Amino acid sequence: MTDAKTIKAERTQNLHDVYDNKIPKRVPISFGLGLTTVADYAGVDRKDAYWNPSLLEKASDELCEMIPSDTCMYSGTVYTPYSAQSLGAKNKIMSDTGYMQHPNTVSMFPEDYDEFIKDPYATIIEKFLPRIYDNMDPANNPTRSLFALVQEANLNGLVAALQMPMMRRLAEKHGYPDGEGRGGGGRTPLDWLADQLRSFDGICVDVRRIPDKVVEALDAAYPMLYKSGRCPDPNNVNRYAVAMFQLHMATYLNEKAFVKTWYEPWKRQLEDYSSLGMRCGAFLEENWTKKIDYLLDLPTGMYFTWEYGDPKLFKEKLGKKFVLSSGFPLKYITQCTKDEIIDKTKEWLDIMMPGGQYIFGFDKSALTMGDINLENLKACFETVLKYGGYDNAGAPTGEIFNKADYTFSNPPEFKSRAYRSWEDYKKLYPNTPESAKKMVMAAEDAVFSSIFYMSC
Repeated sequence: MTDAKTIKAERTQNLHDVYDNKIPKRVPISFGLGLTTVADYAGVDRKDAYWNPSLLEKASDELCEMIPSDTCMYSGTVYTPYSAQSLGAKNKIMSDTGYMQHPNTVSMFPEDYDEFIKDPYATIIEKFLPRIYDNMDPANNPTRSLFALVQEANLNGLVAALQMPMMRRLAEKHGYPDGEGRGGGGRTPLDWLADQLRSFDGICVDVRRIPDKVVEALDAAYPMLYKSGRCPDPNNVNRYAVAMFQLHMATYLNEKAFVKTWYEPWKRQLEDYSSLGMRCGAFLEENWTKKIDYLLDLPTGMYFTWEYGDPKLFKEKLGKKFVLSSGFPLKYITQCTKDEIIDKTKEWLDIMMPGGQYIFGFDKSALTMGDINLENLKACFETVLKYGGYDNAGAPTGEIFNKADYTFSNPPEFKSRAYRSWEDYKKLYPNTPESAKKMVMAAEDAVFSSIFYMSC
């Protein structure tokens, strides 16, 4: 029986080969089940599982043993009740059935654009966040507003102390590759402005009526957006760590609005990050078929997953310049027989395997165990293991990334009356030694990260 260390080494090498423009020994598999789905499998109340993920360790261990994914079968969650409740969130709410829901909320109004353009970060803190987080509103809740961030940070730490050791144990036992560290991350500028600030409906109106004001706002916010997604150490960039973006608004916009307000601001961000050597990626939400040619002008080596569309078209158009993943319809897992799943998996690999640069995965995440037939899921992945092998491992693939191909746009330094720079700090506290700078700014940036996350 192959030991976990050997399995881990093989899985890691396959993933690295894909990113290093080499044919791997076989197609890697990237798939995990979220907290609510694992809770359903375990028979644990979803509401309890959010607060104590360690209740899911036995079930997660069984799933890892059963399903041969190259990534841990327990993938955690994004939105959490302890964070949302600490902040008094109106935009992230738990349902009676134990799901974290994301209502279409508005915190920024058309008359706020001019103030936002002058100082985006301060305006978010002073005007927008209090509108969607009751406990961040000092005018109406002065006492609780002093406690909210501290409470959220403490609860995040307490839950992480239960979850992270569990995930380390699962990784060590089952031979999953190490996380590649933080590669940065980001929010596509217009999507970020839409999601929690202007809302889907509001931004659709704005890009038609006041597109120039929208572009001006995005330009004003760009130093903040750039800072939020840049990798922690630009002098030590890890190309195996992907800075991921979720793309929301693009497919809903007409061509003119798409190019001016959505595509060009995002392309600038991607090229700025690429000039540092960062690898960026994106989940192409909805159907990108009509706009697929725009992707061809984005930086080489990006990592794309997609939801809808013809796999032959995606492979033909994107397969040489980019790393592709996912796309396989999750619905097949419950709608097909075991034999049909095996056949469909082979057909899919026949399309996506040639030339390498593909990681197997699904078009959607499973929300409940009703989205999954475990026997079929196992059959699907076992087919990838058997049928997804290459006989020319190590052969070169695709186009080679070169960070010198991308010009840094040199955005203005991020400044705000709500953000205290080291120079500001020294003016207030002149006896602070230079040796304290790293600690002071790490604390300031931790607050910045929390505030930015609340705006997403």
